[in-house]
Amino acid sequence: MVIIGKKVKGICMWKTFVLMTIVFTTVISGMLFWQWKAYSKQNDPINEVFEKAVQEITVKSKENKLHVTQRIHGLTKDMEYTVIKPDSLYGWSCKNIHNEPCDSKDENPETFLPIENELIFEYIIPIEAKEQAFLLNEWTTVIPNVKISSTSIIIVDSYRRGGTWVAGTKIKGFKEMDIIDYYYFEGVGAAPSLYWQLEPLLVGDELSKIHLYNSLKKPEININKIPDLTEFPYVSIVFTDLIAEQSGNGIIISNPNIAGDAFIRKLLTYYYEQKLNPSNKQKWITDVLTSISAQLQAETDKGKEVLEEMKKKLTEEELLSFIKLVSGSSEEITFQRLDQFVTKVKGLNTRFFTINAKNTQISVPLMFYDTRKVIVNGIHHKELEILYDEGKSLFPFIETMKALGYEASKLEDGEKILVTKGKNTYRFFLNRNIFIYNEDDYGLFEKPLTNINGQVYMNKQWLEKLFNITIDNDHKISISG
Repeated sequence: MVIIGKKVKGICMWKTFVLMTIVFTTVISGMLFWQWKAYSKQNDPINEVFEKAVQEITVKSKENKLHVTQRIHGLTKDMEYTVIKPDSLYGWSCKNIHNEPCDSKDENPETFLPIENELIFEYIIPIEAKEQAFLLNEWTTVIPNVKISSTSIIIVDSYRRGGTWVAGTKIKGFKEMDIIDYYYFEGVGAAPSLYWQLEPLLVGDELSKIHLYNSLKKPEININKIPDLTEFPYVSIVFTDLIAEQSGNGIIISNPNIAGDAFIRKLLTYYYEQKLNPSNKQKWITDVLTSISAQLQAETDKGKEVLEEMKKKLTEEELLSFIKLVSGSSEEITFQRLDQFVTKVKGLNTRFFTINAKNTQISVPLMFYDTRKVIVNGIHHKELEILYDEGKSLFPFIETMKALGYEASKLEDGEKILVTKGKNTYRFFLNRNIFIYNEDDYGLFEKPLTNINGQVYMNKQWLEKLFNITIDNDHKISISG
């Protein structure tokens, strides 16, 4: 009985030990998983979280300056914020809701603590009293990692009352009083650009979020000819000759004598510049996208070459589907995403835009890649990437020959390729439709080799005929010989 009792006790202790081990392991695993998730989110830029806030801006117009008060609320209590202020701002100060200087946890003059979730910035923007027109871009204080969800602007004008104020967001109110004019603008996102001119402006046509302003001379623009594009950002278009043509956040300044096609090109260029990721803004890409949308000729040299290549390899229907995917995307457009859109409409992989982005001087042809596995004599070769061009499968020649057991290399002159196996020797020429086999010349109906972006290819038919191999196409590409 005693022995049985000890045995039972031992079993109970063992079960307890196992149970505790399982619990302990589970807890540790959970902690590690939590730490990994936290680390992943911290180091993944896609998951970067921006705090949201709203801002109210008051602009008081004086003779030779604008006095600006900028309130940002919705900030986190006791969190210190770093601010960035443009060099064009003078007399800059930070105040709390009690009109006292902002506090800071350290001696850094660029960091501040909000009181009751709010920071207030005051500053002056110098303006020449004789200015007939001016456009303000990047004229407000910015807090990095804080996303402004909405901005309202009140303009109190006692000096420039004869002119007109326009913002890169919709005007919600205007009141003309005896000695002061009031403007009220409101919209989503960060502070829009702000424009003023001495001559009065008339509110012209409106189309969704596109608002036109013009002087007495109305431009000959048919706004209904603008292509229907998804998620067009708000834009105020001012037709004037008082200031050079330019654009800002939500504003386009255009010459009133602009032709219809030129106006549509300008508007669509602005649209695609807003959609493109900042690091992907190259002039030729906005030129290409604008030209496809408006059915116009490209203007830049590279844009012309890229557009011609796309028209050669894609049907009109495929081009239309491509541009619809671009305009319909709610995410920032990158070169990789443009490649994905082409892949979607064509059903074949490409790196057309990504490669062209790296080759800024010359344009690279639109090529498609076969994503199937390439098996050579039973071995999977990841380095073999097959191109698909105009109905032909193109194999990287030197790499394919090496995979088949040949020795292959480009000769010093760069125009010939030497291929050997045992006693057999082949010499191929990049720009001639002949080859030499064991010192005998053979003529062909076409050049067997193709040079694409510095890589030499041979199509499936010539590989099979010249090297007596078999290439089977199924769910994978099998080469045997």
